[in-house]
Amino acid sequence: MRTDSAPRRGAVGRPAGPQPAKRQAILEAAVAVFLREGYTRASVDVIADEARVSKQTVYNHFGDKQRLFLAAVEGERERVAADFTPDADLEPDPDSQPNSGPGHGPGGGAGGAGDVRAALVAFGHRVLRVLLDERASALRRLVIAEVARHPSLRPACADGEPQQLVSHLVALLTRRTERGELDVDDPATVARQFVALLVQQGLHQSMYGTRPLPGHEAAAICEKAADLFVRAYRR
Repeated sequence: MRTDSAPRRGAVGRPAGPQPAKRQAILEAAVAVFLREGYTRASVDVIADEARVSKQTVYNHFGDKQRLFLAAVEGERERVAADFTPDADLEPDPDSQPNSGPGHGPGGGAGGAGDVRAALVAFGHRVLRVLLDERASALRRLVIAEVARHPSLRPACADGEPQQLVSHLVALLTRRTERGELDVDDPATVARQFVALLVQQGLHQSMYGTRPLPGHEAAAICEKAADLFVRAYRR
């Protein structure tokens, strides 16, 4: 029998004082239980048992099952987007890039259309890795299945993929525009459009993450998206 008592309450839905380890344990248990049982059948009691905390501790951190589910979804977005750190290098991975292709400048040299294309292709591969993460894909399918029956879960769909993806592409587009390689007057909109194209194609061809995406298919998605945007926005 557990002996931990509920912590003194501070702000609504939060214990007084930080307890990041317990919070993370609850979120990990919640993802496992929600994926195994579904939203409706999942119980806070089972989540508390798997997290090895009291039921009251779960409520102190998250308030109710709905807020716990939304926090679990957001936590998964943050987990899979952790690769997109503020100082992440968005230049291409030479091991995954072709030597030539549509949109390349003469010799594919740095600073030309080919360099921009390669950077976008590299970014696309990173987006697909985030998008098709196995656990995140399973949780995405659960959200889609449950939101019609539980409209209160709509916030789980509202933000789409992690905003880190869009933010880093905005930085890339802004930098390349300042260098005179691209002509993008609204980097935020163009970044969202590029990510949306990758997401739509990635989800479609992987059947929403239920089918592994072969390397050549992932490469084709990234290269075609990059070609389209280079043609549209190069100077």
